[in-house]
Amino acid sequence: MIMTWVQLRVHPHKESEALFAIDQLVTQMRASRGCGRGRLLEDAADPHAFFIIGEWDCEADVDAFLASRDFQVFKGIRILLRGQPVVTIDDVQHRVTRLVTQ
Repeated sequence: MIMTWVQLRVHPHKESEALFAIDQLVTQMRASRGCGRGRLLEDAADPHAFFIIGEWDCEADVDAFLASRDFQVFKGIRILLRGQPVVTIDDVQHRVTRLVTQ
């Protein structure tokens, strides 16, 4: 499994516009080949920082999405952001899910 993290810092006065564009991207990402899950997370330490998290079947699917028109159009929101978006790609070899019980 491949995990992608897109880190974004939004100008506070442009947050609603940026979140609209981010929501559209996450919807398009979820519909993309090889994407098993897509989520938007807000940073607890900075309410204007967000992470778009994706779970992918393989790196080729990630590369195809990052090269897609949808992602290229999304990069146009740069004027709404404080700094460049940062994309991190992790190759996850093992995943363990546990329930936390008392």
